[in-house]
Amino acid sequence: MSLAEGMSDLYEIFERALAEPVERRSAYLASACAGRRELRDRIEHLLVLGAVDGFLDRPPLPPPMPERDRDDPYAPGQRIGAYRLQRRLGAGGMAEVWLAERTEGGFRQRAAVKIIREMHGSHAEHFAMERGILASLLHPGIARLYDGGVGSDGSAYMIMEYVEGEHLVAYCDARKLGLNERLGLFLQICDAVAYAHTQLVVHRDLKPANILVTTEGTVKLLDFGIAKVLSTERARDVTRTVHMSPAYAAPEQLAGGYVGTSTDVFALGVILYELLAGALPWSGDASPLSTAVKRLLDARAPPPSRAARPHSPVPARAIEGDLDAIVGVALRRDPPARYPDARVLADEVRRHLDHKPVQARIGAKAYVLRRFLRRHWIGLSAAAGLFVAMAIAIVAVTWQAREAAMQAQRAEVVQSFMVDLFRTNTNQQRDPVKARLTTARELLDMGVRRVDSGLAGAPADRLALLRVFADLYRELGLRPEQIRLRREAVGLSRAVHGDESAEVAGDLVEFAQSALDADAIGEAATAIAEAKAILDAGGDTTSMLRGKLLLASAEERQRSDLPAARKAALDAVHVFSGHKASGDLAEAHYRVGLTASYSDEPRDAIAPLKRAIDISAKVDGVPNPKLVVYYYQLAESEDGALDYDAAEWAARESVRQSVVVNGEDHVDTLQSRVLLGEVLIDAGRIGDGLGMIQQAKPQMLRLVARDDALHRPPTLRASGLALLGAGDPAAALADLSASIETTRKPAAPRLVVALTMEDIANALIELDRRDEALQNLDDALAIRDRIGRPTRMRNTPLRIRAALDEGRVDEARSLFAGLDAPVGASRKDQVAGIERALLEADIALAAGDVAGAASRAAQAVADA
Repeated sequence: MSLAEGMSDLYEIFERALAEPVERRSAYLASACAGRRELRDRIEHLLVLGAVDGFLDRPPLPPPMPERDRDDPYAPGQRIGAYRLQRRLGAGGMAEVWLAERTEGGFRQRAAVKIIREMHGSHAEHFAMERGILASLLHPGIARLYDGGVGSDGSAYMIMEYVEGEHLVAYCDARKLGLNERLGLFLQICDAVAYAHTQLVVHRDLKPANILVTTEGTVKLLDFGIAKVLSTERARDVTRTVHMSPAYAAPEQLAGGYVGTSTDVFALGVILYELLAGALPWSGDASPLSTAVKRLLDARAPPPSRAARPHSPVPARAIEGDLDAIVGVALRRDPPARYPDARVLADEVRRHLDHKPVQARIGAKAYVLRRFLRRHWIGLSAAAGLFVAMAIAIVAVTWQAREAAMQAQRAEVVQSFMVDLFRTNTNQQRDPVKARLTTARELLDMGVRRVDSGLAGAPADRLALLRVFADLYRELGLRPEQIRLRREAVGLSRAVHGDESAEVAGDLVEFAQSALDADAIGEAATAIAEAKAILDAGGDTTSMLRGKLLLASAEERQRSDLPAARKAALDAVHVFSGHKASGDLAEAHYRVGLTASYSDEPRDAIAPLKRAIDISAKVDGVPNPKLVVYYYQLAESEDGALDYDAAEWAARESVRQSVVVNGEDHVDTLQSRVLLGEVLIDAGRIGDGLGMIQQAKPQMLRLVARDDALHRPPTLRASGLALLGAGDPAAALADLSASIETTRKPAAPRLVVALTMEDIANALIELDRRDEALQNLDDALAIRDRIGRPTRMRNTPLRIRAALDEGRVDEARSLFAGLDAPVGASRKDQVAGIERALLEADIALAAGDVAGAASRAAQAVADA
């Protein structure tokens, strides 16, 4: 009979025995346990405990001891060995723990002193065992034992490393840690427990309260007070202690069974469950141990993904699969069925993080294939993206046809074309690795050539395939090819549907979007104008296509006419609001927020960005992958509004969303980390922010091409600004100059170009290269004037600084006179007022007006 089966009998018989009247329990047990004397002894032992000392109806640990009275020999200032007690940290059961400090030997050292008063019999033996265990454990994840002994009053004491930190779950929740960060902490815990297992030590009371995380993110395991040394002579010794936490205790502990390393694995499984789902695998109420026994035995815990709720720290979709399976194995009732020790459990988690098949799910062929594809995404991304996008596009082609018969016929033509294309090409490759790496682009190009030559007599089918292949080129980031096919699709659509048709307008909008992606602003503007004329002529003012046109118009206008861009985005919101909530509606709100942010009105951006996030989280119950971008822009806007706590939260959420959707080593994840670094710097945490940005920068530059205008420039600009704030203008200038090389390539002037030029001017002023600085400021101001953003609150102060550095006080005064005073009451306006006062103080000081400078500076300090 397996342990699980034996325990199952114990639980069932024990529960029924509890329900029997006391006078009939003996007869019931004689019948139920016939021939199984050991089982009957265990149940009778539990029943006796329940009757004698309330064991089954009280918590497993005695209540905390009350504060000692004035006669207590242990009080602040009392010496224990070489340490002086400072304050009591806690008390419970036989022990109390004090914070103490050592001042002897020429150095100071804080420690935690654990004192046990009544040291006799089994208590003394148990305490000696604890000291011996801790002394043998030398691991950075386990609190160290410094000293131990017996005091003058006969009380035993241990002096241990004092750990400042938060309990595991509180640490994770307070910082809103994402999945990978939580798994990183869990691996630290596993490594410490695995080390203890190699020393033949089982903790037996692993729980978040016994795990602290320091401010540096280092895990420390505490309290090996009920740990048990395993040896060959005592390997089958039975657990006799009831000092454990029922919520985390393994079934064999509750039933008085054998304890081994897999007992700790069970507790680790409960901890991992709680880290993922934000809840225990069972009811979180303070139930007595009898309820805990029944709970653990009645039913399996649900998978953590099922326990996850909308407010849980990790989305259910990120837990499903590997992590559900890993937790399930760790929580199996039968110890031999679990992972044998913490090292094996940790290896499983690392396999998941490396996108390798985990042992808990071996045997599922589709799952192993998915893990292979995820692990080799760089080599396979082109082909995988092609397959997925092709499937989606084929479905889209199917429902776009007007009539059911034509729909079926056209879908059959398209699918037959695709199947034939793959059958005659991918299966011909001798080297499958080469096929994965090279055939996606080749197949696309070959398919386009076959469309040109083989479907000349079927223009409607040819048009459908052109749209499919254009979508596929977009998936692979091949913009010139996409634009060429979109342009051809517009011409063919005119021939098939007529110049004034909605189909032509739709193809024009798609072409405009492709042109915008490639910074072909002129072509995009022309296509948008023509599509608008078609819809206007047809009286279409409320369709989804009209909304998409307005979205494209908003994106095109935001580069040169921000007021017009915002109006187009607001109009798009109005149109999409007349239809079912959709990703398009979320995108329209996002565009409203984006244009407000670009208009230097970050507070006005926050509400629409939050609305975009809210819609994206609810549409069809499926989160929008663009949430990464929406949270990113929200963080930027909160940062611009000087609400740094909110900005940090949004930036961390952008990182978390991107890790879930894209993984750790992805450009969107890295870009969100860069933004988080910028927010930390703005909040005054320069070291943390600079470190985060400098860590992400080389990874980003490795992943993107030199002409990438979406990710490379903002990363380099963020690095430059961080270095400038850290006092390294030369290194800052190098990154800022590299940033603007790519940023300035598009023909249309953009605000980010002006901002970067002003950043460069700031670095040049620090390096005493004022002529170059002024040239950059002139160029930046010209761009601002052209795009309707002439604000001088950023440009003019830099000119004043340059003038003061060269002693041109009158010029500085003249520039200051033309600087508009902030008139609003927002936090940003208040900060601008403080900066203005400091500028005025600088000018007064340069003119020799020390009293005036001091007065203005004092006012600035008071305002701040």
